[in-house]
Amino acid sequence: MGYALIISEVRRGVFEERNLDAIGIANLAGKDAYLLIPEGNYNINGNMVDKIIKVKTEESMFLNPLIITGLITKIMDSSASPEMVIFTHSSSGIEMASYLAGKMGLPIITDISGYEKNGDIFFKSYYSDKVFGQFKKTKESPLILTVRSGSFKDFATDKGKQAEETTVEGLSGIEERSFIEYVEEEKTGVDITKAEFLLSLGRGVGNKDEIPKFEELAQLLKATISGSRPVVDKQWLPKERQVGTSGKTVKPKVYLAMGISGAFQHIAGMKDSECIIAVNKDPEAPIFQYAHYGIVGDANKIRDKLKDIIQGG
Repeated sequence: MGYALIISEVRRGVFEERNLDAIGIANLAGKDAYLLIPEGNYNINGNMVDKIIKVKTEESMFLNPLIITGLITKIMDSSASPEMVIFTHSSSGIEMASYLAGKMGLPIITDISGYEKNGDIFFKSYYSDKVFGQFKKTKESPLILTVRSGSFKDFATDKGKQAEETTVEGLSGIEERSFIEYVEEEKTGVDITKAEFLLSLGRGVGNKDEIPKFEELAQLLKATISGSRPVVDKQWLPKERQVGTSGKTVKPKVYLAMGISGAFQHIAGMKDSECIIAVNKDPEAPIFQYAHYGIVGDANKIRDKLKDIIQGG
């Protein structure tokens, strides 16, 4: 059956939730899941993988592509090579996967969001999920993958037995590159990750002058305002309000998206909301694929109509 080597993403002693997508695609592809992780007290469900390989090294070493490449080479030299080496599709995951593929001359597919076992075909999307590319391995060598957050975590299921554990020696620091420190994002104002009802705005609302009118609607709905990256880039809303892979991941009870087309970066940040309601003029907008309820129409007109209804107009 072969195995997939999963390079865990850890931060400050936390096993990131996005690792579940890497575990999920390994399971979906029918491979034994081997998890590479630094030593530490990480909260891992050992029943989800077949083997846990603990490295005698500091967590910061797992942010260094030179160290990771050395570790993977060491594992491949001492045992059978994996059929897949899987990273999360994060800034560090993309960097490490690319470096490993270039250094070892291995094929790489980034940002995987789908997989078809019959045919062993991987899918990734382009143009805000409007076009999907199909990729297939053509030679017998380890395949490097980065996996989009939220795409496969449902397949990270309990295998019914505790994973085998083994420990390997780490590598010494590499002078060309070293970890300095974590730099935390400055936190000010409202934490949208705690909101139960988000009224989220996209570029489809038109211009900055419309924002106060949506804030009035949010007050009537007892909702918190958030937005997509284009709205934040235009400085219509502050950065702390951004939903998506380069913003915040949110899971409110209600997510009302108005004027948001639904680029995958945004979808990844809100797709687990309990109820998603989308309003967009384009009936082909990707966000309708994820919405529980959808309205095809102008976001500003729908906003005014909602205000009239709530105020009894």
